Amino acid sequence: MSKTQKNRAEVLAFNALQKAVAQDKLRLYLDYGKINRPSSPVYNPWENLLPILVPVLIGLLLILSVGVIFGLSFIIAMILVYNYYFRKKQEHKIIERTKAYLTKDLEQCKEIWKFGGLVLVNADDKKQGCVSPDGDWKDFVVLNFSDLMLDKPSAAEEETKDEQTTAA
Repeated sequence: MSKTQKNRAEVLAFNALQKAVAQDKLRLYLDYGKINRPSSPVYNPWENLLPILVPVLIGLLLILSVGVIFGLSFIIAMILVYNYYFRKKQEHKIIERTKAYLTKDLEQCKEIWKFGGLVLVNADDKKQGCVSPDGDWKDFVVLNFSDLMLDKPSAAEEETKDEQTTAA
């Protein structure tokens, strides 16, 4: 296979990947321990630091101004709130940011795939999946979403095309 054919195949597979994610036919699962760390392309340090740092600093101020018991109680309560509320919001943001990064550009897709921590799963058959970086995402997309690789015109485009041919 020549290099241009390989590149064309990669582009077609990437376009199918984009369509599958947009149509929610492809689910993205993450290894949060791997994907949410400083060397990751989708890592946001403030998103990880602020939800913990702010309650601890406020708790320390409360310890100094009101009392130890009240300050420690505040810190413990905020840690529980973080675990049950903010962490779920943070995980949702990481998934959305990773989807956007994965589908924005072919080079970014290759970069995050090499980084690892991603699992692509067919939404219709959850037993079919592909784990990065060992799995081949292109083969997975071709096997599961080959119908999305074709550039089919939409129904509206076909109607305007038919109207133009009948008018001519």
